[in-house]
Amino acid sequence: MNVESLVDLAKKHILELIITGVYKPGQQLKEDEICKRFRFSRPPIREAFKMLEAEGLVTRKPRCGVFVAKMTRKDIWEVYTLKSVIYQMATSLAMAVMTDTDLEALETAVNQMTTCVATEPVVLRQYQLHHRAFHEIVMTLAGNSRLAQVENNLRFQISRISYNSLKNPAHLKSWMPPWVLSGPMPWPPSKPGMFPGSPWCWWMVRLWSQPAAIHRR
Repeated sequence: MNVESLVDLAKKHILELIITGVYKPGQQLKEDEICKRFRFSRPPIREAFKMLEAEGLVTRKPRCGVFVAKMTRKDIWEVYTLKSVIYQMATSLAMAVMTDTDLEALETAVNQMTTCVATEPVVLRQYQLHHRAFHEIVMTLAGNSRLAQVENNLRFQISRISYNSLKNPAHLKSWMPPWVLSGPMPWPPSKPGMFPGSPWCWWMVRLWSQPAAIHRR
């Protein structure tokens, strides 16, 4: 295993603990403790800290160490409003080139999210991973690398907020289409052939293109 892969692995482990709340906002991340927890040497941990700092997940205080970054209400508002604009643009660009195969891939991600929601207890991190897969398909189809780069950075910053909000069952299920909650609903494409996928996929693409939808994540 090379140094780069060790750094990536260290970052992944630390990020997971930040997102799931094991490491709290404002908590100091101590190299010794993390080295013992993951059985890594110091260099990969230090490089992982640099990557997480660049992504806004941790902050470095001179002569004090590295701490989990805090987010104010204003920070959260700024990130979510930016994501709203980004997803509207990405969805619009993606729909212009979307194929049946792409829709099938989106539908698979949605079905996997649905399975996670139906599981007791809900596997939130697995849900987030499938949710991320949906986003990555849309962002790839959009074909705008700079838009994708900005979206990726914002995603890291807000992942732990999203994780905490999804612990609320009502919030988690708020994205589900009305026919799942209250019975069958007619297939509703706005134009013939525009959405060859299932009602599930149509709902998710429609949901991601609405400004208010961003607050559901």
